[in-house]
Amino acid sequence: MVLGLLAMAGLAAYLNIRPEQHWILALTALITAASVEGAVRSHPEWSGSHLGALSYALLPLVAVLGAGLFIDEAVDGYGRMVAGLAAGAATGLLLYAEYHTISPAQRLFGSMRLVLAVVTYLAALALFTVFFTRDLSLPASTAAVGVLSFALALDLLRESRGRGASSVLAALAIGVSLAELRIALYYFPLDDLLTGALMIIGFYVATGLVHHLLDEDLTPSTVAEYLVVSGVSAAVIVVARQFL
Repeated sequence: MVLGLLAMAGLAAYLNIRPEQHWILALTALITAASVEGAVRSHPEWSGSHLGALSYALLPLVAVLGAGLFIDEAVDGYGRMVAGLAAGAATGLLLYAEYHTISPAQRLFGSMRLVLAVVTYLAALALFTVFFTRDLSLPASTAAVGVLSFALALDLLRESRGRGASSVLAALAIGVSLAELRIALYYFPLDDLLTGALMIIGFYVATGLVHHLLDEDLTPSTVAEYLVVSGVSAAVIVVARQFL
C-alpha cells in the first residue's frame, strides 16, 4: 500500500507539473525497483544473491517508466491525473505479484505469474509506442527496443527450466531479433500505434517460442500455433487501423 501511494504521488506529479520534470518519473521508477528488490530479499524462501534479486526489479522499473511516458504521450486533460493515479495504484499489485512468485511452490504462483506476464506485455507496448512517437533516430530507437526486449524477456523466462546462462543468451537473442524487426518496420509507412502493435506481436511470438524451447517442449504444432496467432493478430490490427 505504501509503495502504491508513493507511485501514485510520483506519477501524478510527473504528469501534471509543468514544465515536465523527468527526474520525478526516474526517481519514482527507482524507488519502485528498490522496494521490490528489498521485498524479494526479505522473503522467507529467498536464497539467491543480490544480483538475482535485482532481476525482479527490472519489470517494476520498466513498468513505471512505460506508464509515465505513455500516459504523457496519449492522455490529455484531467484524464492524465486519473490515469497516473490508476497506474500508481497498480504498482502495489505489481509488488504483491513479484513477492508471491519467489517459489513455484507458493499457492498464488500461477495467477501472479500471469499478472506479471500481462504487465510485461503492456509495458513493452507502451514503451515501443513511445519510442516511435518521440521521433528517435533509427539507431537510437533500435538500441532502445533491443535493450527493452532483452530486459523484459529475461523477466518472462525467469521460471523456465533453462535458467542461468541459457536464459540470458535466449533473452539476448530476443533483444537482437526485436531490434532487427524495428529496422525492418522502419521501411514501411506505418503510424506509431500500428508499429508498436506489430512490435508487441513479434515480442509475444519470440518470447513464447523461446520459452517452449528452454522447457524442451517445442513441437511443430506449437510453432504453427504461434505463427497462426501472429498472422491473424497482425491482419486484424492492420485492417482495424484502416477504419479507425
